[in-house]
Amino acid sequence: MSSDANQLADGIAVVDAFFDGVFAPLQAWMPELERDLRAAQRPLTGPALAELTRDGAFGVLDAEERPLYGAGFCGSAAVVAEGNPLAWWQGADRHLLASSTFGPGQAVIDLARLEWFRVPKQTGEPHIAGPFVDYLCSNEITLTSAIPVVVDGEFWGVACADVLVAGIEESLLPSIRGIAGAALVNAHGRVVVSTDPDRETGDRMRGVGSDDSEPGDESLNVVRSARYPFALVAPK
Repeated sequence: MSSDANQLADGIAVVDAFFDGVFAPLQAWMPELERDLRAAQRPLTGPALAELTRDGAFGVLDAEERPLYGAGFCGSAAVVAEGNPLAWWQGADRHLLASSTFGPGQAVIDLARLEWFRVPKQTGEPHIAGPFVDYLCSNEITLTSAIPVVVDGEFWGVACADVLVAGIEESLLPSIRGIAGAALVNAHGRVVVSTDPDRETGDRMRGVGSDDSEPGDESLNVVRSARYPFALVAPK
């Protein structure tokens, strides 16, 4: 069965609604987070940041509308002077991520270089990074939704929530399963989820990502989200 633009438009609307639901608890946290950061004696230590943001992050994780795996805040140098700048809780037991290193004897991760921190800092806009294998937190294939925290023109960090690709598959695939060969791809043309058994998460589809300068494949229908860096593609 071939696809048409209407089928894909219906599918991308489901994708938009899903990520609206991921961002909603983060947006709801922002006024409290900004207020608490303003009131704190900055710069903070890593443990102080965790204490400051714990209840807000748990509030994000309490939102049951989406399968959130982790949530928290990563502070800039203006907020955290020493210790772990990433206050992050994850998993069913909501354990606190203990360190921003890969492990003993290995280099400290430069969090500022990671897409979910770097892009919101550069653009001042919310961003979704992934899919990527999250070696820092879950060791699972993940998408991270991030909102920049900018106070009086100064970047103070990002509030984030993680969704595992396994959770995205469970939530989104029923809506696109009837579209043969459909794939949800990110701005770089990387597959997030697909109904095509020959396309796996992370596979590259050339010419379909919004950031891809290569010519598009004319045999594909492509419908892009107006709000998020995704497109739903399928054979015509």
